[in-house]
Amino acid sequence: RGISTRGCVAITFDDAYAGIAVHALPILRELDLPATVFVTSDHAAIGATFWWDDVELERLAHAAGPWSVGPGVVGLPPFAVADESAMEGMRTRVLARFAGRWPRALATKSDTLWRSLDFQELSALGKDDHIDFGVHTLSHPALPLLSYPEQVSEIRNNFQLLRSRLPRVQQVVAYPYGLYDDTTVRAAIDAGMVAGLTMEGRATADQPDTMRAPRIGGADVRTPHSLARRLNRALRPALILRNRGRHPRMPDEHPPMRPGLPNVTPAARLR
Repeated sequence: RGISTRGCVAITFDDAYAGIAVHALPILRELDLPATVFVTSDHAAIGATFWWDDVELERLAHAAGPWSVGPGVVGLPPFAVADESAMEGMRTRVLARFAGRWPRALATKSDTLWRSLDFQELSALGKDDHIDFGVHTLSHPALPLLSYPEQVSEIRNNFQLLRSRLPRVQQVVAYPYGLYDDTTVRAAIDAGMVAGLTMEGRATADQPDTMRAPRIGGADVRTPHSLARRLNRALRPALILRNRGRHPRMPDEHPPMRPGLPNVTPAARLR
């Protein structure tokens, strides 16, 4: 429309966590700020938790001794609870071997804030005009590890389902795990998307590609200064160099972090 967005930011929340309604919405109202919530419809159908939270909670519940249940589900040997590589190994195994989907049925825990809001709760959230909704696929897969038709289906069917259940659903996809490739971008466009959001932790280019728009994760920001540094376009080349490229690298189980355990790239972080 010819209006510059320089100096502007957008607030987004992936996975439609229940905590958004409790913690984020009051602040958005107080500051009169809009935000977009990206919804995974399989999780929203039952208010399901996400595998990475379930696995981490299981690991933390082991005060001592080997941690074996979660790793065993995906064919990994037990980890020591204090092993800092444990969650990285789990993430990479689920991404590389199972395309980002936990190989068991989704779980529901209605008394937690680390689950997805269900559709009834999302409808209630959508009554507040500060909230828009966006596409986050049906099942939260690592899209580049699926076939092209599967990628289109994951995006398009999620969009159509959200449109049928919620107000103000935008034609914008947040790529699960921040993972995408050229085929994913083509699939998103063919599924009707006008923008795609990544997790690359830096400012946009002077002439940004709307299908590869970078975002900065809240966990990557510790202070206002660190946020300003990441938004500084002059530092964009340094951040690209640090990330070893403009675009994410696919999860690869080779070479291993240690004998028998896989590696994970920075771009394969969760959500």
